[in-house]
Amino acid sequence: MPETILQVCLSTSWGGQEMVALETAQLLQQKNIKCTTVTVSGSPLMQRLVHSHCAVLECNSGTFRTLSSIIQIRRFLKTQKFSTILVQQLRDLFWIRLASLGYKQNKIIGISHTFLGVFKKDLYHRWIYGRVQEIIALTETHRANLIDHLAIESEKIVVIPNSVSTEKFSPRHKNALLRKEFGCDERTVLIGLIGRLDKAKGQGLLIKAAALLKNNISNFKIVLVGEETLNEQGNLGELKNLCSELNLQEEVIFTGFRTDIPQIAASLDILVMSSDAETFGRVIIEGMASEVAVIGSKAGGVVDIIDDGKTGLLFEPGNAAALANKLLVLSQNLGLRKELAHNGRLKVLNQYDQGKVNEQLLNQLIA
Repeated sequence: MPETILQVCLSTSWGGQEMVALETAQLLQQKNIKCTTVTVSGSPLMQRLVHSHCAVLECNSGTFRTLSSIIQIRRFLKTQKFSTILVQQLRDLFWIRLASLGYKQNKIIGISHTFLGVFKKDLYHRWIYGRVQEIIALTETHRANLIDHLAIESEKIVVIPNSVSTEKFSPRHKNALLRKEFGCDERTVLIGLIGRLDKAKGQGLLIKAAALLKNNISNFKIVLVGEETLNEQGNLGELKNLCSELNLQEEVIFTGFRTDIPQIAASLDILVMSSDAETFGRVIIEGMASEVAVIGSKAGGVVDIIDDGKTGLLFEPGNAAALANKLLVLSQNLGLRKELAHNGRLKVLNQYDQGKVNEQLLNQLIA
């Protein structure tokens, strides 16, 4: 029987895991592997899947969606005979467990996109994970966290990282006109943070670090690329007020939403990820692929991506002074920036290249 995949992502948001779901559907489509994605009607993911001509099974959102969705998915499993069910949110495994009762021919694989803080080893969770053949973690640190918290054998938890297109994110996209747009000449150190404007992403911390950096050097610009989280406006105003308080109006640039992220990433001198914790930190590998020196918080899965002092620099989460120190070191040492950037791209080519990671995923799905 040819391999057929049912992917499940019952999310109404748009972020990292939804992006992975879209990319997975597109990959399977390119490989001529039949895939249908169960998603919420009208969600950003559903809209993008339809735009990409990927097959979808729409479920209603809301409090009472679950029972009807279970029935809908169960009927679909009966008629379509899927060989593998790929679940993008572990919390949806319960509904898939119910929907697939009696259909033991379906292999169930879950992907975890977050660290867990609650132990899930009771009888209820043992029942849920009893039918799961595999859980995919994003890094070794993430895998260790899942082993500690989930009711599943450690050998069933494997690491398949997020990936990046090393053609899309490449040093060849460096753009002098972009640097000029941001007010930079050849002597200016351009420091960037790419991500939605959200307190969890640490833009405020970078601004505070910039104020400390300004005590030592003046030839730098900070570019904050991204817009506010939908329905959570107000952070942009707070960040601009912080810039005013710290006299950084000339140094900090807010770009808003941009479509030229690969070009911006390649045009930076330093890329910063200042979140308190990220399970993976995809923007880090995008910066490394662009052959740009990266600085990241020493937390979460980032410690598996950045080899401190070799492929980037790490700083203590939430510590503006520590971040400012790392920025100063790289701002004053072009040779170190180039060395870290070169090593970073080599690591991405070896471990996070989209083609290589896609092969790992396909091997798990169709094994």
